[in-house]
Amino acid sequence: MNKYYNNNKEKCKAKMREYYQKNKAQLKKNSLEYYKKNGKIISEKNKEKYIWDRFERVIKQREYYQQNKKEILKKMSDFSKQNRDIMNKKRIRYEQKYPEKVKARNIAKYRIQIPKQQLCEICKINKATERHHEDYNKPLKIKFVCHQCHGKLERLQIC
Repeated sequence: MNKYYNNNKEKCKAKMREYYQKNKAQLKKNSLEYYKKNGKIISEKNKEKYIWDRFERVIKQREYYQQNKKEILKKMSDFSKQNRDIMNKKRIRYEQKYPEKVKARNIAKYRIQIPKQQLCEICKINKATERHHEDYNKPLKIKFVCHQCHGKLERLQIC
């Protein structure tokens, strides 16, 4: 059947279109009845498919980013240089939305330097390049972490 279809695609598609036009009402009625009977199963399968599609999309996006990292970062840098007013508006909006975060980060940034040979406090493998606040009300209580661990910590806090 597949072999025949592959050899005669246009002919098969024309027949399918013709069949659909002749039996449109009955096909719609049948699909509605089927959906009423199996709606929960269908929606569960669709949710599962969406999750897997999203997972695959994220993997492809990450691969694309890794392959084109220099160009992407250059475009982002150029955009921010050419659109200072937009970037300033975004920064001001962020500062208004999260004043406690901004204040805590600024205090930590100017009072506590990251030691040069400090290892990440989470994985103990990579060099610490970032500061992590567990509580923004205590701006001087920070952890020195690497970029990867900091991302994981932030994602854990959001969930």
